Amino acid sequence: MLVGNTIQTMVSKSSTDLDGISSKLLKSVRAEIERPLAHIFSLSLSAGIFPEQLKASRVIPIHKAGDTTNCDNYRPISLVNAFSKILEKIVCTKLVHHLESTNLMYKHQYGFLKGKSTEHALIQILNTVGQALNENKYCVGIFLDLKKAFDVVPHDILLKKLKKLGLSDTALAWFTSYLSNRTQRVDINGTTSDSASLNDLSVFQGTSLGPVLFLCFINDLPLATKLFSVLYADDTTGLDSDSDLQTLLTRVGVELNKLANWFRSNRMALNVSKTKYMIFHVPNKRILDNPQLIFDGNAPDTDHNPDLVSSIERIHSNHENPSHRSFKLLGIYLDENLNFNANTTALSNKLSRALFFINRVKHTLSPKALKALYTSFFHSHLLYCPIIYSCTSQGNINRLYIQQKKAIRTITKSSYNAHTEPLFQQLNILPLEKIILHAKLTFMHSVYYEYSPTSFSNTWTTQEQRHPELNLRNATDIYLPFPRIELYKKLPIYSLPSAWNETGDFRYQRNAFTYQVALREFLTAQAGSEPPG
Repeated sequence: MLVGNTIQTMVSKSSTDLDGISSKLLKSVRAEIERPLAHIFSLSLSAGIFPEQLKASRVIPIHKAGDTTNCDNYRPISLVNAFSKILEKIVCTKLVHHLESTNLMYKHQYGFLKGKSTEHALIQILNTVGQALNENKYCVGIFLDLKKAFDVVPHDILLKKLKKLGLSDTALAWFTSYLSNRTQRVDINGTTSDSASLNDLSVFQGTSLGPVLFLCFINDLPLATKLFSVLYADDTTGLDSDSDLQTLLTRVGVELNKLANWFRSNRMALNVSKTKYMIFHVPNKRILDNPQLIFDGNAPDTDHNPDLVSSIERIHSNHENPSHRSFKLLGIYLDENLNFNANTTALSNKLSRALFFINRVKHTLSPKALKALYTSFFHSHLLYCPIIYSCTSQGNINRLYIQQKKAIRTITKSSYNAHTEPLFQQLNILPLEKIILHAKLTFMHSVYYEYSPTSFSNTWTTQEQRHPELNLRNATDIYLPFPRIELYKKLPIYSLPSAWNETGDFRYQRNAFTYQVALREFLTAQAGSEPPG
């Protein structure tokens, strides 16, 4: 049954709702409760009414960053009623299926959707920037920060947008009921506040439906601008390029004002102090002036308020503040020349901290425990967006690889200068270069056999698709654009198809599982020399 299967897929957690019920408890009594719950949920969905008893939430504030005494620096995580969580998962699955099957979701939205990730969003951004730089253009990237995005979604506007997205009257009635008359109690260190009614704002973080409802709300944002927009939930990046910098900045300024109109119309606000922009360019293209990008929050045909006009801060390599010489987007530091030096340093520091902890316990833990520690605290950093961080120089890659080899020697308790190739094979762990190659080939297999996000459908073409009239020997290879600059070869737009073309015949295995098996065998069979360290 659907309810039983939904309960089974829930993560077993001990955290409880206001009634003291956890998902772990629900899973233990699944067989006893699935039939009555299925009846209740069926009545709820057919009548368009969300049960009032399921509307109370326990909220735990999670500190994000900054001053711990400032409430704005906390993210409210809602622990909704445990039974409500089951119903929400069922509705969420049906809503996402409706949006994706009808192609109503903006194709460059990569947040909270199955089969999409931060790496996909970053690949799209780098492809766009790389194409512009290869054409000897400047590319402006503006990184928008929406103020309290999830917490200020107006319910009336959200419901209108859900109607535009094709939801039936009964479904709209159910969502209206779901959003209204909700209450919450805040739990801080075991002390719970009195119950408070929620206003007609916000979708709820920590729930299944909250993030998807937010995606529905923000889905039309890209339609308000001609900037190429890449979204990961509320993390929004706008891109545009031109050979003339002043023309480009003027155009981006106009588009920024269009976005300001969208924010006003949807009763949302841009956090100007956290919104930044960057002018991507090759190193030999100097930016001599101090370019300005202005955000004007004044509504048309109203009295001009100078307090609503702000200058957007530019991130660049000569910034007086070292922390503003790169911008952290979805966990990756971007810089204006795309050398990824700042990102390499940040990643290297994470690896160093992990290696320090592993070194502290290497004499007390078993080999199995040390490998588990390595996998959790060290290797996990290498597995995050390898396609992106590998766009840097070979020197930076070697720098990270040396740290990986130190970690491998540590968990095997080998000497400091031991040859690591047999150690990698012994542990069944891929060295860094193969981790990167594995990520690239896995992604390209999804593109080649059309199970990647649809936004990549027309990014690359085969030689056969470009010249169907010719009988080419390399017809199945992906066409590589001419690289006018060396940087272009390192970026995903070029490096991904290049790696795919150099792979053996096992790439023609269509099945994703059997391809992964063949890819792993290919990588482990490769014998490679290693840089010193």
